[in-house]
Amino acid sequence: MDLMVEAALWLNRRFPRRSLERRESDEAYARWEWESGRAVFETQFGPGRLTGKTVLDAACGPGGKTAWYAEAGAERVIGVDLDPSYLSRAAAFSAARGVSARTRFVAADAGRLPLREASVDAVTANDAVEHFSEPEAVLAELARVVRRGGRLFVTFPPFRSAHGAHLYDYVRLPWCQVLLSRRALGAVVERAVLEAEGERGEARARSIAREQLAFYDTALNRMTVARFLSMVAAERRLKLLRFRCEPPKFRWLRPVAALPGIRELLAAMVAAELERV
Repeated sequence: MDLMVEAALWLNRRFPRRSLERRESDEAYARWEWESGRAVFETQFGPGRLTGKTVLDAACGPGGKTAWYAEAGAERVIGVDLDPSYLSRAAAFSAARGVSARTRFVAADAGRLPLREASVDAVTANDAVEHFSEPEAVLAELARVVRRGGRLFVTFPPFRSAHGAHLYDYVRLPWCQVLLSRRALGAVVERAVLEAEGERGEARARSIAREQLAFYDTALNRMTVARFLSMVAAERRLKLLRFRCEPPKFRWLRPVAALPGIRELLAAMVAAELERV
């Protein structure tokens, strides 16, 4: 018996399980993205910031956030994602929301965009920076396509934050990726998924566990606050206008969450507004 794994599972059972309704269908997930994208953007950057703008939505996924940017007043929104399977879902969601005339979806690598230089007014990257395999190259490309005076609106969870492992559908234990070795984390994921999904079949549960661990191993670049700030400082075409480390729940923790070192663990989300200069 691995006491570390057993202790982690014991603690995991004591945290409330997150609702998985957003996973039930493509439309449900896009709708969840629409709601969360609106809340994050308006809270961190303010309403009315995209009115009349041509916007690039980098790593748009199934298009929930893309549709909201159009509904928020953007004149045109270009959603780009490396996975073409997302784009038909995104187009369908935009049509259902009545904004298909102002949205366009393109299958492309965010590090090699099929867009002219200075061709958009604003770029949004919501929960995307931590997934790019070459984030420095992507930031340079985003700087290339936005016009002078245009804005980049970036939000992401640092890797060492409480739920930076992106395993929260089944592993609610905060900082699991910091506290556990990769071997122990894999065992916890497998057991936690089996406990949650076992009634629907062991084979299905094991398949979900493999998907969760594959995502953890291949789809996260381990982005930290320090690395992000270093990337921004190195990109001379961009000026950092606003930077915030947002704690998970309590706003009074913001001063502590902003401290170097501590912010890697305590900041649930980094929000940055950058200007092309």
